[in-house]
Amino acid sequence: MNNIIHRLYIFFLFVVAVSSVCFITFRNYDYYILPDEERPFHVRYDELKPSGNESHGYGIIGAAMIIVGVVMYSSRKRIRMFNQIGKIKYFLEFHIFLCLLGPLLVMYHTTFKFGGIIAVGFWSMTAVASSGIVGRYLYVQIPKGIQGNELDIKELEEESARIRKRLEEQYGLDEIDLKKIDSIAFPKKQPSTSLFALLLFFIVGDLTLRPRLNKIIRHLHSHAVDVSTVKKAAAIAGERIKLLRRIQFLEQLKHYFHYWHVIHLPFTMIMFIILCIHVGVAVAFGYTWIY
Repeated sequence: MNNIIHRLYIFFLFVVAVSSVCFITFRNYDYYILPDEERPFHVRYDELKPSGNESHGYGIIGAAMIIVGVVMYSSRKRIRMFNQIGKIKYFLEFHIFLCLLGPLLVMYHTTFKFGGIIAVGFWSMTAVASSGIVGRYLYVQIPKGIQGNELDIKELEEESARIRKRLEEQYGLDEIDLKKIDSIAFPKKQPSTSLFALLLFFIVGDLTLRPRLNKIIRHLHSHAVDVSTVKKAAAIAGERIKLLRRIQFLEQLKHYFHYWHVIHLPFTMIMFIILCIHVGVAVAFGYTWIY
């Protein structure tokens, strides 16, 4: 999958998720904002109550998306025979799409009413989705090879040396230019090793990367380097900056990503247990869908 197709794929998933949420919200907004005691008098109450055909459908589709997302990604990640089926990051992206949109559909199924064991399941689901977002950001910061496997520090340093050599030989950057690039990668004050400080460091670094690179771009322009070469050199410099950051904090990133599973996996198990109980009780009491 080349970069253009990959961007279209991500854009498609984003559009599907946003349009689905917007459609359901605007379609049923007048019902969701009603107090509990007034909902039975709504003209579409029989369809939109949790056991109604429409809301029940949201719950079934949402639960199915969560199950498919978890099983698909876990199988690709843990079962050796699936190791060569596409890049793991594509599976992760689809997993995130299913496991973010799925819980939202489940929320519409509940019509925003949470109580008893369902409340435990809902907040477990919320914890899984929220920790998934944090985990995704940590995962992106850990450098990987073509097949998505994590790289060790030696491989990263070799890649960093290759990028430095390319900037020197292909784009004519001197030692002063390279030091400027490296100074952007490393902060004047080292962040603490706490998870919050590390996340803040990477987020701020990503947001301020372009303004910092502009200094290098202006310097190259002042030396009469053509625009095309400047853009390519800036892109390569950006890669080096990100790589140097990840090399410096690789062990901390892996450490926190390991402990992230301590939060993510147990809540996932709780969510599935409560889902099974909820479905079992619903079926036992005759709450079937369109069949």
